[in-house]
Amino acid sequence: MIRFENVSKMYAKQERAALDSVNLEITKGEFAFLVGQSGSGKSTFLRLVLREERPSAGTIHVAGKDLNTLKAHKIPDLRRQVGTVFQDFRLLPNKTVAENV
Repeated sequence: MIRFENVSKMYAKQERAALDSVNLEITKGEFAFLVGQSGSGKSTFLRLVLREERPSAGTIHVAGKDLNTLKAHKIPDLRRQVGTVFQDFRLLPNKTVAENV
């Protein structure tokens, strides 16, 4: 389960928020597709879910865990529970195809 409660994300030197007071819930087993124009917050949303970044405001829960209080050593375990497909595939260039899977 992924739950956003009033989540906002501001980046330095930007006039408007990448995400502004987002509320949403994606239940376990549900598929969600993020679509939108360039700059609409899709990548920001995923980076927040994977705890690559922190929100400027609000609370994010993934698999029942509050990401604001999740310890750094628990982040890899969290990421293994979330399936994502990125536009650039995020492949490691020094690894084989099998190692990238």
